[in-house]
Amino acid sequence: MGKEIERIIKKSKMHIKLIRKMVNVFLESLLELIYPSENYCIICKAEDCHKICLSCLKSIKKINIIDSDISSYGYYGGVLKQLILNLKYKKDFSAGDILSDFLSDYIKDNIEYDNYMLSYIPLSKKSKKKRGFNQCEYIAKKVSEKLNIEAVEILIKYKDTAEQKTLNKHERSENIKGAFKVKKGINVIDCNIILIDDVTTTGSTMIEAYKILQENSAKSIKLLTLAKSAI
Repeated sequence: MGKEIERIIKKSKMHIKLIRKMVNVFLESLLELIYPSENYCIICKAEDCHKICLSCLKSIKKINIIDSDISSYGYYGGVLKQLILNLKYKKDFSAGDILSDFLSDYIKDNIEYDNYMLSYIPLSKKSKKKRGFNQCEYIAKKVSEKLNIEAVEILIKYKDTAEQKTLNKHERSENIKGAFKVKKGINVIDCNIILIDDVTTTGSTMIEAYKILQENSAKSIKLLTLAKSAI
């Protein structure tokens, strides 16, 4: 009886995923009709390409060797840096769509993600209100649609902190300490999580978030950022 119930639940989840994917495809098609995508490169303005040209794509320096606990798509500079800043500070969601494609491809190539959920580094209420949105949340939700895996807001940032980019390595670690906690009502026991951020420098933010997830008994935690920067 128990196995039959498990089979039914598993089948129901598969149907829900399929319906969600169909709805997302329909909505994207509808948006494409209302707001046609750019037919030029949003970086160099070259024509007859979809959002970004091959030349700009090739200029991104990817990270092919995974030698740390935090994986990154590429190095923070040039085109990749411009895309991240355009999304973050100019609300250029075309840049966000390109960045989500990068992460989707990275996950497909490097992570067995079928039993994982996506989450992201949160902003404090004050920072989110000031910026108007969380760029990491936007990217996570786009990746979720592309890979058909669940995106969940797991962590909240309940402590306002100074901007990490203004601090040295030691100050960054102290600044972010105790800033996160698991959102009320969220249970991550035995969960497999891919945690997303835009840029990592010293890794202090991701390591602090990892520690909180681990303390709450998450099973497997993959740390993934768009870019790796030097301090």
